[in-house]
Amino acid sequence: MSNELIKPIIAGNWKMNGLESSIDELVKLIDLSSEIIECDVIIIPPYTLLDRFNSLLRKDKSILKLGAQDCHYMRSGSYTGSISAEMVKDLGVQYVVLGHSERRIQYHETSELVAKKATIAHCSNLKTIICVGESLADRNSGRHEEAIQHQLTDSLPKGFTNLNTIIAYEPIWAIGANNSASVVEISQMHRFISSLLLKYSKENHTLPIIYGGSVTQYNAKDIINIEFVNGLLVGGASLKADSFFGIINSI
Repeated sequence: MSNELIKPIIAGNWKMNGLESSIDELVKLIDLSSEIIECDVIIIPPYTLLDRFNSLLRKDKSILKLGAQDCHYMRSGSYTGSISAEMVKDLGVQYVVLGHSERRIQYHETSELVAKKATIAHCSNLKTIICVGESLADRNSGRHEEAIQHQLTDSLPKGFTNLNTIIAYEPIWAIGANNSASVVEISQMHRFISSLLLKYSKENHTLPIIYGGSVTQYNAKDIINIEFVNGLLVGGASLKADSFFGIINSI
């Protein structure tokens, strides 16, 4: 799938970072990004900042979009400490990240649970960014494609389409390692994921596939130019407006 067919998606995942003072970074990014039309830019702050960020984005009529870092697999109920898809949608959220490797590893979330969350997210009219990624052991043993195939097959919900789903490939061994996967490794895996999606249908072959794992303003351009790479999922470099805009601007 040619990169030109899909508008690049640049998503900034703040993870468990950000306080009230972080609003200044968003204000700066809104100003820097006021004339961007070449990319879809998504900001994914912690839950505590979603309402404030939504208010600012609406007030400034910003083109930036808002995402949440997770949601529960039930619409509502006795789930202390959890947040539902309807709740984040009510805060102006348009996207939700599901199946991030940190959730899979730290909270033992299975691909089947990811699929349940994606189903409820779609019912709430949220677009899902479904993450897949192999471990270093899988990569070194040559089982990386098998691992991704299992994750992808089991994480995608029934009824997913290129209008409500984005796939994020994040090799676990590259996240926060200051060393992204190589151009060859990224190209091979994105091509493989694209071929898997083609088996579902020709329509779903056009699902955007974005890359995440130690993305910076210095390697973003090289990565986005790889065939079958339709965008970037950025971690630490998205916390500061200057570095995140540097990534956006490099596209």
